Amino acid sequence: MKRLVLISLLACVSVCFAFTNASAPATYSRTVAGTVYDSQDLTRISGIVVSEIISGKVVQTTETDIDGHFSLQASSSRTTITFSDPSGNYQSSTMSLDTNKEDCSDLSISLDLN
Repeated sequence: MKRLVLISLLACVSVCFAFTNASAPATYSRTVAGTVYDSQDLTRISGIVVSEIISGKVVQTTETDIDGHFSLQASSSRTTITFSDPSGNYQSSTMSLDTNKEDCSDLSISLDLN
């Protein structure tokens, strides 16, 4: 009887452990933030789409606010960020970042007019 209880308890603990996040990898999160400017007159640009791309796939997007500011949480230490204007007034820009080696909390990005 003791053996049956012990085996049942061991099976229950194994099943419970399988459904926890104890074995899941830790998620990476580092702030990437800054301001997007017009390269000619240095005015701040609102409405620019800021996208994080990993392995060729967009993993998240945000948009610059009325003051040209943006902020997102990078999903990987090495990431690519693109800046694009849905209205087509500005040329797109792409930058590769290593958030472990660079301070990415106050970036300045200048976009050229089309």
